[in-house]
Amino acid sequence: MARCHTDPCVTAACPRCKVVTPIVKGSHSAMADNLPVARVGDVTGCGATIKTGSADHRADGLPVAYLGSVTFHGGAIITGSSTIKVAP
Repeated sequence: MARCHTDPCVTAACPRCKVVTPIVKGSHSAMADNLPVARVGDVTGCGATIKTGSADHRADGLPVAYLGSVTFHGGAIITGSSTIKVAP
């Protein structure tokens, strides 16, 4: 499960911006490891929007992002929760 915060260990790699960036927007109600859960439509620090999420898990009605979820900048989530796992 991808968590979002400005925590540098919760990141997405962005080939377009050539950075590894935190996920900065997430759920207002679902938490993982005391941080908001990232979902499809949430945004990274470089402005990339998460475009893929789990078919089986939702937070606030949106698919939950997972390790490997893709962004609209062509990048992917490369880190996330070490205690909660979500399948594509």
